[in-house]
Amino acid sequence: MRSKAAAAAILLLWLTSMAADLGPSAAQSVAPDPRFGIVESYVNPAAASEAGAGYTRVILRWDTIQPAGPLDWKPANVPDPVIEAELAAGREVVAVLIGTPLWASIQGSRGARDVPDMFYWEAFVRRMVQQYRGRIHRWIIWNEPDVWDENHPGSTWAGTLDDYFRLLKTAYVAMKAEDPAGQVMISGLTYYWDWEHGRRRYLDRLLDIIAADSGAPSHGYYFDAVVYHLYFNPSQTVQVLEETAQTLRAHGISGKELWINETNAPPSDDPQELPWSPPRFRVSQQEQAAFILQEFALAFSSGASRVEVYKLRNTPDHPESIEPFGLLRGDDSRRPAFYAYQVAATHLSEYRTARREKRGDTIAVTFDRGARTTTVVWTTSRKPARVLVRAIAREALVVDEAGRTRSITPRNGYYTIDLPGATCSTGGPCMIGGAPRLLVEAGPPAGRLALGEPPAAAPGASPPRPPSRSPGCSACE
Repeated sequence: MRSKAAAAAILLLWLTSMAADLGPSAAQSVAPDPRFGIVESYVNPAAASEAGAGYTRVILRWDTIQPAGPLDWKPANVPDPVIEAELAAGREVVAVLIGTPLWASIQGSRGARDVPDMFYWEAFVRRMVQQYRGRIHRWIIWNEPDVWDENHPGSTWAGTLDDYFRLLKTAYVAMKAEDPAGQVMISGLTYYWDWEHGRRRYLDRLLDIIAADSGAPSHGYYFDAVVYHLYFNPSQTVQVLEETAQTLRAHGISGKELWINETNAPPSDDPQELPWSPPRFRVSQQEQAAFILQEFALAFSSGASRVEVYKLRNTPDHPESIEPFGLLRGDDSRRPAFYAYQVAATHLSEYRTARREKRGDTIAVTFDRGARTTTVVWTTSRKPARVLVRAIAREALVVDEAGRTRSITPRNGYYTIDLPGATCSTGGPCMIGGAPRLLVEAGPPAGRLALGEPPAAAPGASPPRPPSRSPGCSACE
């Protein structure tokens, strides 16, 4: 009886350890990885949990909470029960503070975009940290202040760079006084507003001001993380994150996290929800799904601490944009991108390191997840490709963007993988590569390179043996 019980226990342990890689339904009981986010997950918390979202972003508007004066406190635009439900679902809540009430503004002529009186701003910030103590520990100060055209619908800040620095500094000092372990983040930046208009990056100019402040080094330079909003082209995420890391080093600043708090490639071919007007870039629903997997792989392998997709569900009339971004349609039906997100959150979660390689048109990102390894591989060419991926085990699970799986075994130490070509709906250079394939194997990668040509066998020699299951033989090829 003891031997049967021991065998059953071993079997149960093995099944539990593999559950996260057998498919999304098997991993639902596992706490979600907080590095994978979805904006506004609270509009359909069950779907967000099904997708595997580990954090969400809420916007807390000052002009809604204190509309009439410094003693006027109204319920937040995101009610407490919503935040409690998100926390109960295992998702971390990250908050954006934004929106100057008329009574607190310096000029009072530019509405919620106006620069506030810092005395009132500090009081509001302290009240928010106190009110959400134990529930919200990460705060983003405003949203996209680099959108400098006040006539643009995305404009949220009418102040100067110096004004924003005072806003950030005041918030940082107040928040750290209330919650020393909390994080304060620079506002989400678009990057491309400056890039498209030939301007030096907003972050670069802001860091000049921060570094010139005598108290900055002793106050952590008044921020804990840099946040970006990046869309459409996953390969440019690598460029933006690398430039950001270089900019921080050039200013003598280290130890800061890099977040992507909005990312997506909204499709323009969904017959149920077409964009209001001609889209900036033509993207198919299948390309949106491919984008999700490529963005997670490239961002994490480029140093991103967290990546969040904008957003969970389209609103029926898409008031925020001409483009329907949602992983869910307005009726809660799922787009292909929903399942791609689910694949990423399931098979990349709990990773320790992510290493990127490129060989010709093929990109591979290896995620070391401790007891297992996931390799994401795709081609940027319009033509389908057949690639060889070095094996670290005797078999692998191959997962596509829809979550379909099949088992595969290596030959001479290599898996042969067929990759779909890129659709390139935009015409011209392809922004989004073909649909990736994920290989999930037991054991750590132990520094192995994924892409390569198999070694040529000597005449008359026996072919190489496939690698062992043992992690100690992960270098066997």
